[in-house]
Amino acid sequence: MKPPVSGKDKDEVSRMDEHTPRQRIRALLCEGDWSTRDLAQCVGISERQVEEHLQHIARSLARNHTQHLLVLPSRCVHCGFTFRDRKKLTKPSRCPRCRSEMIAPPRYTIRERDNKQR
Repeated sequence: MKPPVSGKDKDEVSRMDEHTPRQRIRALLCEGDWSTRDLAQCVGISERQVEEHLQHIARSLARNHTQHLLVLPSRCVHCGFTFRDRKKLTKPSRCPRCRSEMIAPPRYTIRERDNKQR
């Protein structure tokens, strides 16, 4: 299900449809932060496919000196534990602290690198 589109955005959406799903995901990530579910709904593919595209985008941006993929980590809704050191891009199944399965998913965005990070 795609979000409703206003009149002036229709041209932009039709241009986006000409791109591959990975190109569309990358363009959306440059605009703001997204969860895999949000991206999947917007692009029209499964969450698993979005995760695979995110892994590829992360590898591509690792070689890029101007941009990087920023991962806003998952956190436990129950106790507030934040999964800061998690390397996987997928949502964890449960909290190591309280064992709750109520986990807020990670969010992703593409940001410009600082000159110091080069």
